[in-house]
Amino acid sequence: MTDGATHPHKEGYLYFWDVMDEAAVAMGFTSLKAKFHLPHALLLVLAYICEVIGWALGITLKLNLFNVKVLTMHRWFDISAAENDLGYAPIVGYKEGWADTLAWFRAHWLPTFDVKADLVGLSTSTQAKIDIQAAGTKKDD
Repeated sequence: MTDGATHPHKEGYLYFWDVMDEAAVAMGFTSLKAKFHLPHALLLVLAYICEVIGWALGITLKLNLFNVKVLTMHRWFDISAAENDLGYAPIVGYKEGWADTLAWFRAHWLPTFDVKADLVGLSTSTQAKIDIQAAGTKKDD
C-alpha cells in the first residue's frame, strides 16, 4: 500500500492475507482464514514432501517451497523517496481508499448469476463484461 502517513502501520506494511481476507468478506464470501488455515510449519513439511515427489516424477507440483515462501511472505512498499524527493503526499488516506476500493469491487467486479437461464449461467451483464474484455485483447488483422 502506498499511502504514507495515513497507513495503519507506521512502517507501511500490511499482512497480505489479512487484507485479502478482509476483501473476500467485503465481497460477501466466507472468511478464508475461518474456512481454511494451515500452520506455516505444516505447509513447509508438505512442500518438502511435494518437492521430493516432484523430483522423483520429474514434474513440478503446485505446492512447493517457492510457492509457500511467496504466499507467506509479507509485502510492503516504502514511499519515503517520493515524499522526500518529489514532495508527494497521498490525496486519499488508506482507510478511505480501501473502503472505496472494496465498494467499487462489490458494485462492478463481482460476477452475477442468472438463475432463470441456467442453474450456473452467468448473467448477461457479466457476459457483456467478459466480451468487452475479450474484444480489447484481440489483435487487428
